[in-house]
Amino acid sequence: MILDLAHNSIEAGADLVEVSVEERGALIRIEVRDNGKGMDREQQQRALDPFYTEPGKHPGRKVGLGLPFLVQTVEQTGGRYELASEPGTGTRLLVEIETTNVDVPPLGDLAGAATLLMCFDGDYELRLRRRRTARTGGGAGLGYEVTRSELRDALGDLSLVSSRSLVGQYITGCESEIDEIEILSMEEE
Repeated sequence: MILDLAHNSIEAGADLVEVSVEERGALIRIEVRDNGKGMDREQQQRALDPFYTEPGKHPGRKVGLGLPFLVQTVEQTGGRYELASEPGTGTRLLVEIETTNVDVPPLGDLAGAATLLMCFDGDYELRLRRRRTARTGGGAGLGYEVTRSELRDALGDLSLVSSRSLVGQYITGCESEIDEIEILSMEEE
């Protein structure tokens, strides 16, 4: 879902997309913010309809399941979401879900999704912020931030297979480091 939401931002003409994924104990907080073309109230309501997709946005596709699927997941799990958007200023989507609910899907391969987002074609900046705080003690937690421009400066053309591979390895390494917080938390118990 994160991949689909951020990709929607890129398709909406955003030249800056910010994705934040935080795990605070049992709470997952995801925010996708962009400076794309934005939506008025009517467009926001249509975006929540699974049988609607913006004409010309996805050639050959008659439905748009990104936001409706996300909202369904949030509602099934007792979470909450906020969708704020204005034409010409962009869109902000915030989702909070408690992982203790049995219906919460796993976070999935965040490193793989982030790699794809960083390497999509186009001229845009993507900033990924990731943070995890231990389930037991709280504290500052561990995290990282990476931007598409930093990766491009270091690796050059991100559409090259070799560059994509290195981006994937880098982000996987960052994810492995914040996985340590759960190991440390379990050792303390």
